[in-house]
Amino acid sequence: MDRQTKIRQVWDSFIYCMSLSWKSSKFYTVMQLLTMICAALAPVLMTCNTKEILDLPGSVHTENAAEQLILRIGMQFLLAMVQLVAAKAGSYAAVMQQSILMHNVELDMARTALEMELEYFDNSRYYDAFEAVKRDIYSVPGAVFNGISVISVGISVCSCAILLGMVSPLYTGMVLAASIPAAFSEHTYTKKIYLWGLEHIREERKMQYLYRTTTERAYAQEIRLYGTGQYLLDKYQRLWDMYFSEKRTVARARALWNLGLSALPESLSAAAMVHIGIKIIHGERTIGDFILYSGLLTQLIAGLGNLVSAVMELYEKKLKLNHFSEFQAMAKEKKKNGTKKLESPVTIEFRNVSFRYPDTEQYVLKDISFCLQQGKKLCMVGENGAGKTTILKLLMRFYEPQEGLILINDIPIGEYDRESLYQAFSCFFQKACNYAFHLQENVRISQIGYDEETAKKRQEEALRKAGADTLLKKLKNGTQTYLSRAYSEDGIELSGGQNQKIALARMFYRDAPVLVLDEPTADLDPQGEHELFHTLAEECRETSILFVSHRLANVFLADEILVMEDGHILARGRHEDLLQDCVLYRRLFHYQADKYRRRGEYENSSNR
Repeated sequence: MDRQTKIRQVWDSFIYCMSLSWKSSKFYTVMQLLTMICAALAPVLMTCNTKEILDLPGSVHTENAAEQLILRIGMQFLLAMVQLVAAKAGSYAAVMQQSILMHNVELDMARTALEMELEYFDNSRYYDAFEAVKRDIYSVPGAVFNGISVISVGISVCSCAILLGMVSPLYTGMVLAASIPAAFSEHTYTKKIYLWGLEHIREERKMQYLYRTTTERAYAQEIRLYGTGQYLLDKYQRLWDMYFSEKRTVARARALWNLGLSALPESLSAAAMVHIGIKIIHGERTIGDFILYSGLLTQLIAGLGNLVSAVMELYEKKLKLNHFSEFQAMAKEKKKNGTKKLESPVTIEFRNVSFRYPDTEQYVLKDISFCLQQGKKLCMVGENGAGKTTILKLLMRFYEPQEGLILINDIPIGEYDRESLYQAFSCFFQKACNYAFHLQENVRISQIGYDEETAKKRQEEALRKAGADTLLKKLKNGTQTYLSRAYSEDGIELSGGQNQKIALARMFYRDAPVLVLDEPTADLDPQGEHELFHTLAEECRETSILFVSHRLANVFLADEILVMEDGHILARGRHEDLLQDCVLYRRLFHYQADKYRRRGEYENSSNR
């Protein structure tokens, strides 16, 4: 990359950061610029004024000396106050603007996450990039501050260079030239360290995971029971040792190079002071000149260092901002959205569908075909990893199949508007989670927009269907009870089964012609399981239901059962037919039924 391109990049970074600042708040941007200009010029003017104070005895008559001294000291006080006010006002403006800017950036990031296809969360490569971006966005306020700082430091450097150049252009030029190698070194290592960080984002994610594991409630019981705390700490420490060792090598090289190269302008400054000191001894310069030159040289060298640091930090943060922008563009690459509106009744058909996850070679579904008519019930059974949940993901259009067609009402699923498509389904996902909001909001969030009377009625029905109405009676604050202490100290922590019932109520609350349930009874007790499937059988007669279950006692609900094995449909039919014709189904059924037979045999033998 040539020098002109690098300069262009820095300039683009500056313009980008200033535009972000201007968009976030015009008022606070102007306020910061004005205060930074004042803060930059005040020290230079104070140095010049100090020279005049020291030179007063030899430059004015005795009767005017006191008056001139008071005037000069008054100017010094005024400049000091300007510097103080500028610093405080600038700090206030920076805090306010950064708060606004961070709020806007987090909102933008949240919107990006909501627009991302599900595969970005399932694919480790994309998810690593997502984690890196979530980390890098917090550099945005700093980047904006660096952009504004460049103006302030630039003004300070220019004013010092101009004043010094008027009396000693040679030393001024030499100091400026001596700062170039340090700037080049800073640029090289800034980019190197940033790229190193990107290469090691996975190690950072692993360390963060281990940290969360040792500090979060979800793992606390098991860690204490099995005594795995030290094992996890050792694992974390080994990762950190390798990570830190490599980072230290790069950072040490940067520090040593920058130290050596930064000594050049300091050496020239010392030589200049010696030269001016000799002239003072010979009477060619005054003490005030020495204070002026030393002050300006000190400010020039410090300003050059700050300018290089500000520009390089701006460049580094722009690399992060570029990463953010690139990821946003990638994440917003959506699958084609159709225009057709889906209306009831809904008939679903998978026709010779095959699918493999992105960046993998193995198919998890192969040549899948089935049909679910409106009002019918279809159950999928099979061992773990057979592809049952993947079928549900394809139906929700979280992924696109590589082969075959998914049809709804004989129209390819991709031709429907997504919002219209999603309105046809209400789902209970295998890893159901509730929100830290109160119970009412947890239920109603699945369909926002009902009037209060309708919402209240549907909420009561949903809680009853899910078997959560008995839980509601135990809550002191009723539906206003928070399901976590994150929002309220009076919040409650629910058991696994209770959490599942609230998630099921959310599914029932939504008015949709098709219910999709993935292992809906995994955490329910036998009574809760019985009541749920009784509700599905008796109160959802007109509703299409597609469900996955490992408990074959629940397949009585299904009009058709699909037996899945290694991504294929091994067999299909009713329970009685599959018991006779399908070896896998018969084996799965007997695994569960034998437990009850053996218990009965044990109880009979104990009663003899």
